[in-house]
Amino acid sequence: MEGRRSMQSILLWVVAVVLINALWLNVANQSAPNEINSPNQFQTHREVEISPVFGTSASIPAELSTVFESTKVSNANVSFSIKKDNQSTVFSWSGTLTDDVPIWSGELAPGSYTVETVMEEGVEVQQQLNLKPFAAIQTVGHVVLTLMLVALAWGEQGVRALYARRPRPEAAKPAVEKTPFKSQKFALEDDPLTWDEADSPWRDPIQ
Repeated sequence: MEGRRSMQSILLWVVAVVLINALWLNVANQSAPNEINSPNQFQTHREVEISPVFGTSASIPAELSTVFESTKVSNANVSFSIKKDNQSTVFSWSGTLTDDVPIWSGELAPGSYTVETVMEEGVEVQQQLNLKPFAAIQTVGHVVLTLMLVALAWGEQGVRALYARRPRPEAAKPAVEKTPFKSQKFALEDDPLTWDEADSPWRDPIQ
């Protein structure tokens, strides 16, 4: 019976490890959208600050989608680029309004970036930068969460072992019930309340 409980406990912890890592994988794959440009708010140069995740210098997976469109002109020159510290070029593309605009995807190290977008009059642009900050520490997160669950499992087993070794108090003896008023039995000759026919007030009259 004890071995069966131990096996069930191990299986439960294995399931917990798989479940928590699956949840962390889902969280790490979530994207945080950052709007760069829109038809109502456009700037040729947009500054983007990539902050480190939990103080690490790991690069963050990123994706920049750009859509050029116009209802005023049929064709125009358009271009965009990503520069780090406004100096080194991470990615650059130029073409016309009728060309297919590529979606850039890669990794950005923590630091300052500039998205430069150039287009002719009458063209509108929609740009969005999607970041996956937790993907930068995905492997570290899996290791840390697994070790925490293993440590918790060993801790639980240790607490149970200590609890099992603790001396158990002796079973308390059942208390004798005491009745505050208990009738006392008397013998017939000793009973002071024994009724005598001679004491009856309905005796026969004296003749």
